[in-house]
Amino acid sequence: MRVQPILHFATLTIVCAAALGIAQPSSAGDWRSHRTTTATTAAAPTGNVIAGSGPNGGRGIHAGGTVGDGSGGAIHYSGGAYSGPRGTALRGSYTHLQSNGGVVHQGGHSIQGANGGYDNGHNSYTHNPDGSSTGSWNNNGSGPNGSINSQGSFSRNSSGTLTGSSQTTASNARGSYDGSTSAANGTTTHDSDINGANGDTYQGQSSYTKGQGYTHSGTCKNAQGNVIQC
Repeated sequence: MRVQPILHFATLTIVCAAALGIAQPSSAGDWRSHRTTTATTAAAPTGNVIAGSGPNGGRGIHAGGTVGDGSGGAIHYSGGAYSGPRGTALRGSYTHLQSNGGVVHQGGHSIQGANGGYDNGHNSYTHNPDGSSTGSWNNNGSGPNGSINSQGSFSRNSSGTLTGSSQTTASNARGSYDGSTSAANGTTTHDSDINGANGDTYQGQSSYTKGQGYTHSGTCKNAQGNVIQC
């Protein structure tokens, strides 16, 4: 059995459950659970759906289950949705446990606040049978008190050597931050750039090398560009 039909099956299950459970919620404070087992020619998938509503008008649903991939492995999928006075939230993920020892994972979320704030993110991870692995993530959010964006990726070879990088930016009424981290050949380096709302700035770098230790340097300046004490 190919993976794509399974993902379609998982998505359809979650969407249908959400349409039924949220559009027609149970009475306030009542939570319902429904478990299904449906046989197929390749596997016997199982699924669980829980939906309900609360006294404050919130409505929520969760759906998840496990299905065989037709090759001796298994896929676990889950998803959920919530809607209430403070906003809405959605999440979903699947993890494929392969018969050869490999693992593939994907996940994501989306949150929307009633005040206009939001947060969206996605992550992925792959572990190969030879012990090597890769991963990546990204997240971005914004609200009345500022915004933040972050992303990164890494890889590890079968010998355990790690390489990767990440970037983060954030800003609010007090200033902004821009940072990046990289790792390669046993050395991890982090660079920071901070700008205050009053015009003061900071630029710095930290580095760690296995077997050699940690180093740090940084410079602070005022709005006129003169070096000041940090």
